[in-house]
Amino acid sequence: MRQSKKLKALSTTIEKPVSIDMPEVSPSDGKLETRNINGYENQCYEQGEFVYGKIENNNNQAIPLKQVIVSVDRITDHLSRLEGKEEESKILHEFFHSEPVQAAIEAIAVHRTSEKTKNDGSSIIANGTTTHNTTTSTEPNIHVVSLFKREDGYLGATVRNQDDRIVIGRVVKGGVVEKTGLLKEGDELLEMNGIDLRGKNVTEVCELLRTISGEVRFVVSSSVSQEKTTSSSSKVTHMRALFDYDPEDDIYVPCKELALKFQRGDILHVLSTDDENWWQAYREGDDTTQSLAGLIPSSSFHQQSVLCPPNTTFCIADLLTYEEVVLHLARTDRKRPLVLCGPEGVGCLELRQQLLESDRDRLAGPVPYTTRPQRDGEIDGIHYHFITKQRFLEDSKAGKFVEYGEYEKNLYGTAAVDIVNVIKRSKTCVLTLKAESLIAVRTPEIMPFILFVAPPSLQTLRRQKECAGQFNVKDEELKSILSQGKSIEQKFGHLFDCIIVNTDFNRSLEEMKSILKRLETEPQWVPIEWTT
Repeated sequence: MRQSKKLKALSTTIEKPVSIDMPEVSPSDGKLETRNINGYENQCYEQGEFVYGKIENNNNQAIPLKQVIVSVDRITDHLSRLEGKEEESKILHEFFHSEPVQAAIEAIAVHRTSEKTKNDGSSIIANGTTTHNTTTSTEPNIHVVSLFKREDGYLGATVRNQDDRIVIGRVVKGGVVEKTGLLKEGDELLEMNGIDLRGKNVTEVCELLRTISGEVRFVVSSSVSQEKTTSSSSKVTHMRALFDYDPEDDIYVPCKELALKFQRGDILHVLSTDDENWWQAYREGDDTTQSLAGLIPSSSFHQQSVLCPPNTTFCIADLLTYEEVVLHLARTDRKRPLVLCGPEGVGCLELRQQLLESDRDRLAGPVPYTTRPQRDGEIDGIHYHFITKQRFLEDSKAGKFVEYGEYEKNLYGTAAVDIVNVIKRSKTCVLTLKAESLIAVRTPEIMPFILFVAPPSLQTLRRQKECAGQFNVKDEELKSILSQGKSIEQKFGHLFDCIIVNTDFNRSLEEMKSILKRLETEPQWVPIEWTT
């Protein structure tokens, strides 16, 4: 009713602007002393407006953390002593005394104070304490902002020099600045805790910030373009890193402290691509509630840094950046094939054979094609597809095989259609492929899980050969296996979903069984093209 248009019309019947004096509380008797409102003299309405306005003002005020804790302690004491609810009292006490909850209370205080003061130029305190208007400038873009900085924490923004000015260069996702929305990219910092920042360089400002904890008060000149928003800020894109990145080795990174270190194969959740050179992201598994987003090089910037000096030589793998991925859970009637890949002699064939024999009901291999003569006991279409050499060459030319080769003057090949046939039988297809053939099976129809079997140390590899009855293996052969493994991983590592080091045959076999179980029960990150 107090918001009724009729009541408002009654209070504004006078044509010129009028001031409406609200009731005041007399300090002597605590009673309300009312003054008539021009154009409307209903005292009940006046008192109602006063109470409503007081409640509304209180709701906008920031409640200090200390006051909240005192109130909670009173409640817990009441529950424990008077109602005998000791367990509930203990839970409530531990909850409100935990660091994350107290940090949330401080953050709420920031937003309430910000909402109250954002239009009148008064300062904002991140820990919830109430402050007065400290802005004295008549310029509309000048205001004061106060933030709460933990002793070992970051505010979540970078600064840069623009002529002789200190300007907010970047607002980092997850930081105090981003959560409160009090500072924008392009804002100029004029003062910090009374210290004039004009004419100082970035290093001097950062050193000052490192020595400060608690309240940090800035005098800010807002950027004219601070209200602009970008659509990319609200969308989270999931990327698989196809290269290793260490900010300590990067001479181009704008802020090493905020840069994110990652390895090839890591899943990165990209929160912002507004900057064409540096994106903001979290790594899969990071605690997003306790840490800032990290800076990672954009795809184009990484490629430029590889192509430009000081790097003089590079391979195609060096130009790979990120692959957009989505979570996918394989259906029970369409299981993902397991592809083993590794250097010759590392044990891929033996591991595949043992894995197939361990569960013939759930696992199967594709039926290969061959040009060799059919032997006694072999069934065409079961053991092999027996075809002529001419037809084999025609099929290979037509792109039917994902991999083929020659062994003892006979041709052998694996066709994509046979892999799909195993999938259609609701079985997991297990096969081995050379690294060069992996691209051919990375399709939406097959959706393979590629497992790289890496060789162990030279001594372990020799012991494995001796256990298999191979006692005359030369060091050069073993070193060749290690060298091939390193080369394959360097050139084709971006295609691998998982890597196991074959230090022990039985242990590797158990790892593979565990992987198969996860493929059936847990969602996996796959290229987005496979699901669209």
